Amino acid sequence: MSVGLIIAMPLRQWGLIDASMDNDASVETVNGNRRRADLARSIRRAGWDQIANWTPGVPGSGSWPPPDEIVKPKLTTAQWLFTIDVLECWAAAADRTGRHEAAAQERELQKLILFRLQAHGVRLPRACAGNAGPEQPRTSQS
Repeated sequence: MSVGLIIAMPLRQWGLIDASMDNDASVETVNGNRRRADLARSIRRAGWDQIANWTPGVPGSGSWPPPDEIVKPKLTTAQWLFTIDVLECWAAAADRTGRHEAAAQERELQKLILFRLQAHGVRLPRACAGNAGPEQPRTSQS
């Protein structure tokens, strides 16, 4: 397993990731891609491990923090790249259903993650380096 990278963001943004992973895990469980579903669940768990049961100043002791609270999820590079892919998948779905603001938020978060990965020195796959758009195919990550 590769070393984890922390990318800080407001809980509001992590919530988009959590919801997208929940959606992807559900779809892939039904469609039969168990590895993809398990990867999505592992990303959700990483967030829960850090922020669930939170109370200000007392880690692990209450309810989730407010939406503007900065959280610092630690994921592997493969998990972050998968997150970018899943965000694009659900942004494209939001565009197809007329939820353009939701799509824009997901793509903005994609760009933030890409920028932060590059700042960590991660060499991005070609599709990611060009900020994969809706025309880019989904990729499988192990």
